[in-house]
Amino acid sequence: MTPAYSIVIPTYRRGDSLAECLDSVCALDYAKDRIDVVIIDNGGSENTQAAAEPFRNRLAIKYLVNAKNGGYGFSVNRGIVESSGDRILLLNDDARPMPDVLKKCDELMSGDPLIACVGFRAIEVGYLRPATEIGKISNSGEVVANFDIDCGSPIEVEHVYGFCYIFTREAVRRAGLNDRTLLAQPYSSGNRIETDHCLSIRRAGLKVVYHPGMAAVHLAKPRPDMSEVSPRWHRNSIRNTIYLYLKHFGPFGKGGAALRLTFLVDVGVISMLRRPTRANIAYFMHGVGSRTSAYWHWIKYLAGARVDTPAAFQRFVAKAV
Repeated sequence: MTPAYSIVIPTYRRGDSLAECLDSVCALDYAKDRIDVVIIDNGGSENTQAAAEPFRNRLAIKYLVNAKNGGYGFSVNRGIVESSGDRILLLNDDARPMPDVLKKCDELMSGDPLIACVGFRAIEVGYLRPATEIGKISNSGEVVANFDIDCGSPIEVEHVYGFCYIFTREAVRRAGLNDRTLLAQPYSSGNRIETDHCLSIRRAGLKVVYHPGMAAVHLAKPRPDMSEVSPRWHRNSIRNTIYLYLKHFGPFGKGGAALRLTFLVDVGVISMLRRPTRANIAYFMHGVGSRTSAYWHWIKYLAGARVDTPAAFQRFVAKAV
């Protein structure tokens, strides 16, 4: 029988966190024979599979180990492809969903067949609120989150928080997997991946909803496979944001946000001209490379298939693992 939910958990060298995550899955107030769990471990020979062994008598677990670190996004896509449930709960190993979330999701989706993606409210220490709106793509070039707000009832949004969210198999059929351009580097934090996924789902004629009653604790643990202060992470962040705006809104949409991000935001040219140190020159050149990459991949997207299908990704996996 096809599971109602497949829970996809990407993990990397955090055995204790994975075990705690699986404990929270066991605590879900939902029939366990209607759930399966797909764990994708990026650790290669240093995987943490032993952490999942005590849970095999309580959960239907498929544990897959990538031969090498393909990055967070690679694991997410592989988990989606290897899962079979009608709905997919993407769950980071440092997320702890509340026991009632799947029942609340059933209730929400039963009332509107067009709802294909549901985001959770984050219970997270130190969560930053950059604006007042929830789940918006602003004209300024800022991707507004605010997913810790209890707005009372579910609302339709442009995107959700990727640490823990649910989407349907129909969304995968219509909108495909996560965009592999955004996942190109193993050190990528997953920056803009879920935002792009949500926008693609909306473009396919389906709804994305934020449900404040579906909550999960997010521990926001540091990841051992990337650093948010490294130059290459910064390059990837610039590239992904510009590419996101180009892909979904073009160079002139959202008030020309893509062009302003390209030429006016975080460029570094003034610092380089005033103080032409090695660090400032390198910062500027990294930015040029990131922006060039964003436009190049946008052109490739326009000329290509437009959707990363499960079949295409399976062919890619066959070569990569």
